[in-house]
Parts: sequence; structure tokens; C-alpha cells
Amino acid sequence: GGGGKAGGGGDKNLKSKSPAEFFQDNKGIAGFENAGKSLYTTLREFIENSLDSAEGIGVLPEVDIAVEEVTLSQYENLIGLKTHVRV
Repeated sequence: GGGGKAGGGGDKNLKSKSPAEFFQDNKGIAGFENAGKSLYTTLREFIENSLDSAEGIGVLPEVDIAVEEVTLSQYENLIGLKTHVRV
């Protein structure tokens, strides 16, 4: 045997968190502690996932990446926030 009982008993001081809450509180573990590292981590994940998928189906991957800096206003327009009225 392994230790704790299923469904319960455990340490009363432990708090259950969703994965989103955990990573929000521990951004450094996921590689999101600052804007530069966040960009690097996001691009690395996209590339690794693309390469893994291509390998999985036996296709030679072709990955093109373009990174462009945009203003907040440009970003909001790109994601459609400018077309919606905020109340």
C-alpha cells in the first residue's frame, strides 16, 4: 500500500485548487512570470505540439512563425473587442 484513503481524510490545511488557479499562483513553474518568457513558452509549446502531431501522422512538418508587436488598441481590434460595445 499507498498511503491515504480515497475520498477523504487528508490534511485539513490543504486547499483544493483548479489547474488554472494553481498556475495563476505559480506562473514561474509554467514559464509565465514575465512577458518575454511568456512569449517564449507559448511559441515553444506551439512548435512542440506541431512537431509531435506531424510525427504522429508521419508527415514532414512545415512550421512558419511570424511575431509582430502590436499596440493594445490593435490587439483589441484583432480579437474583436472593438466591435462590441462595453457596458
